[in-house]
Amino acid sequence: MKNKKNVLNIVLIFFILSLFFRIDFRFKNSVECCSDDYDYFSHAETIALDGDFDYSNQLTTDHPYTYSKDNKIAPVGFPGSGMLSSPFLYVGNLIDNNLNSENGKEILNYKLLFYSLSSIFYFFMGYIFIFKSLVELNLRIKKYQLLLIYSGSGVTYFAFERFSMTHAFEVFTISLLIYQSTNFFKNKSKWSAIFIPLILTISFFVKMSNYFIFLIPLITKFLVIEKFDVKNNLTKNFYFILSTLFSSGLYAFISTNIYGKIMLNPQEVYSSNIKLNDVIGQNNYFEVVADLFNVFILILFGNEFGIFWVSPIIFSGIFLTLYDYKKLFKLKNILILVCFAQCFGIVYLWKSTGASYGFRYLYALVPLSILVLYSKNSKLPRFFNLIVLLSIFSNLAILFFETTEQTQLAMNEQVNSFGVMANYAEVNYVTGVIKSFFSLNSYLIIFSTSFVGVLFFKLLITIFDISYIFDVLQSLGLPTDNSDFIKYIENLSLISVSKIFTITLFLLLFSIYIVAFIDKGTKRK
Repeated sequence: MKNKKNVLNIVLIFFILSLFFRIDFRFKNSVECCSDDYDYFSHAETIALDGDFDYSNQLTTDHPYTYSKDNKIAPVGFPGSGMLSSPFLYVGNLIDNNLNSENGKEILNYKLLFYSLSSIFYFFMGYIFIFKSLVELNLRIKKYQLLLIYSGSGVTYFAFERFSMTHAFEVFTISLLIYQSTNFFKNKSKWSAIFIPLILTISFFVKMSNYFIFLIPLITKFLVIEKFDVKNNLTKNFYFILSTLFSSGLYAFISTNIYGKIMLNPQEVYSSNIKLNDVIGQNNYFEVVADLFNVFILILFGNEFGIFWVSPIIFSGIFLTLYDYKKLFKLKNILILVCFAQCFGIVYLWKSTGASYGFRYLYALVPLSILVLYSKNSKLPRFFNLIVLLSIFSNLAILFFETTEQTQLAMNEQVNSFGVMANYAEVNYVTGVIKSFFSLNSYLIIFSTSFVGVLFFKLLITIFDISYIFDVLQSLGLPTDNSDFIKYIENLSLISVSKIFTITLFLLLFSIYIVAFIDKGTKRK
């Protein structure tokens, strides 16, 4: 009976993952210049293919957005995600050059395929490490419940669709940092002492504006002390000191090779000199307070990706920290609020969601928010259940993104929720998602653009002639004359079965691991 239940769970999780796996950014032969996605891809490409940090093969002199210093050119996107994804790109390129008859010139070549799978790999590794951290802290946890909350954060979109962005990599490195910090302070692991500085280095490279990551080990220490009677000093640990010296040297070496200097201020990379003091200084005290409060409420509850609706785990992190007002000025809570303030401050600075799905400047807070939620679960069980319920909606909000006009980002400038003219805004997104539930076209788009649709139509193409498939679909009243759908079928006919099998195996392995193995050997101590 248990084996049969496991098989059903594996099939269900595989089906859900296949729905999230979208092909929009994959039906190409490379990541296209000159978007943010391309910047991060450029880092992976120069490391995996050129074996250096010379971007002359990736960035042309007329590239509109680059960092340049002393005849040295680099992408404005940070290099960390490229470092982490470069092994995947290297393997994909190796297959294209040696086993692929098309030599990687076709759509969804192995180089792009493996590169696109790297974000999903790190997304799941982030989930695994945050799960293991909660187990180490002896917190009550259900793996499927955690997966629901974790996937409902909004990061899922950037793992399964917009795969070249940094957010899945941010969540992974911070989750790994939490796990290694927990392991050190609880068990005094020398390996964790060695890994912590290295992880901090990579995590900072992934997003050099995430200064708050250096507070994570200290916050984790307070959580461990609350649960266990241990006193392990990290800063006096010999292995930590040695690793810190090595990591500092490594950071200086890589930074100098990329930027021509040791880069500490991310604003220099993307040539921005805007400061929070400059924005606040334009208004009087009361106007500033009112503006800060208005922005804060819009971030929490706004119709344009308010985190209460589409990233409830982040909402829970800030709410629960403020709710514990009697202990608000304890050092642990102050440090947590500093982390939130830094990320919320970026949103206030730009008055924008981030021109993609959700408040993407906040996604690095997901692992920390999970720690906060589960550490206070026993005290507020009803609130916890609310977050679980909202996470169901937030997962659906990702699936229904861009399925109707009300859930699509505007392609031209319009006034966003903060009253600022901006590209890619959608001020009625949350209500638009609810309306899209009642549109048949939404479900057709989700099906056809997901891996579920890819499997279905690829099977049909393999068995039947394409013209016959179009005739049958037309007889069912489906819009087969749509140019996008015609192109979709043409692309599917060109993609080899081996690539479909690779994706299937990849998603299936994670489904099996989550169902059968993730909680093996994790009995609370």
